Amino acid sequence: MMEQMRLEAGNFGFEYRMLDRKQVADILPGVGPSVAGASWTPYDGHANSLKLLHALHKGFGQRGGAYLPNRTVVDAQAAPHDFRLGFAGETIAAPKVVLAAGLGNAKLAPLFGLSAPVRPQRGQILVTERTSRIWPLPLGSLRQTQEGTIMLGSSEEDVGFDTSQRPDIMRNIARRAVLSFPWIAELQIVRAWAALRVMPPDGLPIYDESEEFPGAFTANCHSGVTLAGAHANAFAPMVAAGALDAMMAPFSAKRFDVPAAA
Repeated sequence: MMEQMRLEAGNFGFEYRMLDRKQVADILPGVGPSVAGASWTPYDGHANSLKLLHALHKGFGQRGGAYLPNRTVVDAQAAPHDFRLGFAGETIAAPKVVLAAGLGNAKLAPLFGLSAPVRPQRGQILVTERTSRIWPLPLGSLRQTQEGTIMLGSSEEDVGFDTSQRPDIMRNIARRAVLSFPWIAELQIVRAWAALRVMPPDGLPIYDESEEFPGAFTANCHSGVTLAGAHANAFAPMVAAGALDAMMAPFSAKRFDVPAAA
């Protein structure tokens, strides 16, 4: 998988190393005997989703944005560079619209000449109490927050819009965590929850613009926090300019329009 990422990076380059068990243990003391190795890249990082969301709201307001929560679009009228959204007795008109409604995009996108074939995928998370042990770098399905708690994940469940929790899944998440780091078994679990990912058919983002109604765009991905930098620094300037760059073409929903094999 890492080699495929390197090949796809092309001239941009992609640095990574595969580590054996001793190399992992040197970096992460206390790693369990079940860990055979790991991949490492200098690009790995951690974004605190709560702080990112707070910064997003603050920046949006400072730049003149109007946040209207708890509104459900019940009516939409689309024409090139002329869009009208109706909800709760109100109507908003704008020359551009970006559909970023998560799973709601599946129903909204066709109203604007777009396609967003996203589906829900449930994931469960466990959170431990704070620990004095500090990991020197972010990990994958185990993540330590700035407060010292450890988030244990994750699961991939196709159960529709069901956000309930299953003890057997929680038990498996905890088991994997303890196999990776046996000392985690000493920590208490203080929180647990389930939520729904926004999953395109191939798991990769969908970024598109409407050919029928220019000025309408859509953004869909299951990793809004991970890809926030790409959305802010790449996607948003394209929307502001009025058209997506050719580099976004591989992410169009058109990639799913493949005739079925005979």
